[in-house]
Amino acid sequence: MTMVFSKSIFCQSDSSILNKQNELQEFVVHSIKVDEQKPITQTTLNRKQIEAKYFGADVPSLINSTPSVNMYSDNGTGIGYSFFRLRGMDQTRINTTVNGIPINDPENQGVFFNNFADLMSSAESVQIQRGIGTSTNGTSAFGGSINILTKNLNEASEVSINEGVGSFNSQRTSVEMQSGLLQNKFMFYARFGQLNTDGYRKNSGSQIRSYLFSAGYKMKNAMLKFNAFGGFAENQLSYLGVDKTTLDLNAKSNSFINGESDKFNQQFYQLQYTYKFNANNYLFSSVYFVRSSAPQFQFMFPQSWGMPFSYFNLPDVISNNDTLKTAGNMMTSYRLDQTFYGGFLTYNFRKTSWDLTSGIHVNSFSSNHFMEINYGSILPLEFQQNHRVYFNTGNKNEASVFIKFNEHFNNSKANLFVDLQSRISTFKYKETPMQIRQFNYSVENMKWLFFNWRCGFTYTFNALHKMYLMQGQSSREPTRFDYFQDDFATHETKQNDIKSESVLNSELGYEFTHRKFKSKATIFLMQFENQIIGLGQLNNFGYPVTTNVKASYRMGLELDVHYKINNFLQVYNQSSFSKNKIDKVTQFYKTTYAYSDSVLTYNNVNLALSPSVIINQGIKINATQWLSFDFLWRYVSIQYLDNSEDKNIAVPEFNFLDSKLSIQLDKWIKSGKPVLSIQLNNLLNEKYCTSGSVASATNTIDEFGVKGTTPLFFAAAGRNYFVTLSWKF
Repeated sequence: MTMVFSKSIFCQSDSSILNKQNELQEFVVHSIKVDEQKPITQTTLNRKQIEAKYFGADVPSLINSTPSVNMYSDNGTGIGYSFFRLRGMDQTRINTTVNGIPINDPENQGVFFNNFADLMSSAESVQIQRGIGTSTNGTSAFGGSINILTKNLNEASEVSINEGVGSFNSQRTSVEMQSGLLQNKFMFYARFGQLNTDGYRKNSGSQIRSYLFSAGYKMKNAMLKFNAFGGFAENQLSYLGVDKTTLDLNAKSNSFINGESDKFNQQFYQLQYTYKFNANNYLFSSVYFVRSSAPQFQFMFPQSWGMPFSYFNLPDVISNNDTLKTAGNMMTSYRLDQTFYGGFLTYNFRKTSWDLTSGIHVNSFSSNHFMEINYGSILPLEFQQNHRVYFNTGNKNEASVFIKFNEHFNNSKANLFVDLQSRISTFKYKETPMQIRQFNYSVENMKWLFFNWRCGFTYTFNALHKMYLMQGQSSREPTRFDYFQDDFATHETKQNDIKSESVLNSELGYEFTHRKFKSKATIFLMQFENQIIGLGQLNNFGYPVTTNVKASYRMGLELDVHYKINNFLQVYNQSSFSKNKIDKVTQFYKTTYAYSDSVLTYNNVNLALSPSVIINQGIKINATQWLSFDFLWRYVSIQYLDNSEDKNIAVPEFNFLDSKLSIQLDKWIKSGKPVLSIQLNNLLNEKYCTSGSVASATNTIDEFGVKGTTPLFFAAAGRNYFVTLSWKF
């Protein structure tokens, strides 16, 4: 739950305001980020718009008012672990890049902005492409892609300070500096940020320190740039929802009550080189290195979930001459140690009526997964601290090549766009044998080869009307969790156990612009084969338990309408209306009267966690040159938690109102540009939930067909505030 504000619809495009130096810097994402002439459904937030929206809640909150986006937060605030779905698909099906670096975990495709929170303080632009978009680095986009470009190095020096405090003991400090151009060659940028919150829910606090550093060396027709960014995050866990009874008694409840918490460090390093041969030829190259580790992920096994000592790689414990059957309460720590490196090369050639962009991207990823025991209520005498339970390594490698062709016809009124990509990906798994635990299942070495394509046409009738048509197909491999549903192999695993998924995506867009009015409307159809969907339950790490379904589709209408009534009043609406269906799906239930599972088949049902209606209605009031108000009303329709289309197993529809007051203090303070903003979220104090899941243990059915499934909910915070003082010098 967060406030998102109106964006100006009369600003220049990014390309029209770039100076020569910024053009060289932004070419880094030329092959990924698209402009208005490309037939790609997208929304781009520039630096000015990001500054107006961002107050500390992370990327999901920032983009939440753009069409077809629906975010939720573990702790209810948007600061800390928060996530989003785009066209009903979660972040494992959404490609995310920063300066062209893919930041989806290569094995499990998750994205955790929490690990380097406050990155938006250093963002030059954020582009949200909906649908398969254009080809990109990393795994193929299904729901869409998020392309983030960090701040350009400026030739003018600047210092900026942001200090904020809010509800739930939330606090943000961010300090950044631009050196300006030194010795006519060098430029530097640095930011340090810290975010803290106790969270709305109990035991759900977060403490995150983050940074970004850039250094550039300017040449006549080239630029060398180094970027380093990352974070150090400590969080209390709150990724499980609560049942309806508990929710009604205390919406702040959290089922993690034993000190469950995690720590995660992630550091990104990138070297970029851009060379402009002439006005028609650009070459860009980049290499990157990413180091990640999880020093702690404490998870309590109450009464060991009935598991024997051997499950924890421990010898049996004998008490009073009896062998104990279970290991008692066991506090474990899941650990990660990851290395990721790669590079990409892009070449662009332009002529008067056409341009051609080609490129290659390769990377390699290695991740050690292991679990240790911190302490337990029953342990063997020979137990040593941090006893290792298991250790396995996943290796994921990929390479892709692409070519994109753009042709202008009829005095640039018509534009043809073709995008072809070939991508290969491999995965290998190795588990180290343990002394007692003998769970070493074999996992087949896997290899996938995909050919993805897009073809589209844009036609600009005149200054008022423009339309585009795009069709393309994209395919992608399953994730490690799709195969294992756990942190280690739980069975003999073959590549074909889970099928690769593919989608045929069609987009038809129309844009109308007249003086103070601008509108975009997009009709989309996404037809999936072997789509990997969530069944409603979550695994131990908060990822959805998944399966293939043979045929499914998502279709709908997206609106993006802005109207500047006068200099004092603007209104906007960014909404989506969709239909998200599975032709046929099988759900498994534990029977309460027999040993075997019950299998129910559902036909033509709604996909889980895919609301059919999302409405964002905003208004911006510029009361004076120094005082403005923003209001956003948001409505989200019912979200089914599994694929049975049962209204009793669903997140009810909800709506809320956010507001913001901004005061330009330079009217009274002549030093720098101070701005005071007061964020009021959920102004009417509505009680609502943003997302949920299904309790695995209660996914039962009796002999009369009555399901015992228990829905779990994530509560959003009630009325809350965040006050920020921003000061630029």
